[in-house]
Amino acid sequence: MLHRKSYIKDFDIMQYSDLELEKYVHETHDYINQLATDLGHPQETQRVLIIWRAVMHTIRDRIQISESLDLISPLPMILKGLYTVGWKYHETPPYNYKTIEGMKDQVKELQSQYGESDFDWNLSTEEIISITLDSLTRYVPEDQMEHIRIQLPENVEALV
Repeated sequence: MLHRKSYIKDFDIMQYSDLELEKYVHETHDYINQLATDLGHPQETQRVLIIWRAVMHTIRDRIQISESLDLISPLPMILKGLYTVGWKYHETPPYNYKTIEGMKDQVKELQSQYGESDFDWNLSTEEIISITLDSLTRYVPEDQMEHIRIQLPENVEALV
């Protein structure tokens, strides 16, 4: 019988995993708290997560997969997971909105699907989209944001 010699002696995978998980939770918590503050509702972090998902899924399903992967690469691990929930491969992006109104309608539809539709944000949907996308600059370099802008209709580019 062949025996493998362990080259990693006394390595506690759970200790390593716990530290990484705490880091991911902390990064995401900080980001969402800041976004909630930026949106004017620091106590509404659950609603902010719903908004974030709705905005990001609206972008995700409008841009090329390769750009989506580049976009999420620098994000905290938990946000990467939220971005990919329900993501399906398509040769061409499934959303093809051509106006700001079309994008806003898509965000509102997803927001409602994800369980949040009647909260008064005291902001327009356009402002919510813009603030949410601006928050990405904490992680995403400007040149990557430019790649996203290029794939959006001209009148939507101003939001990014």
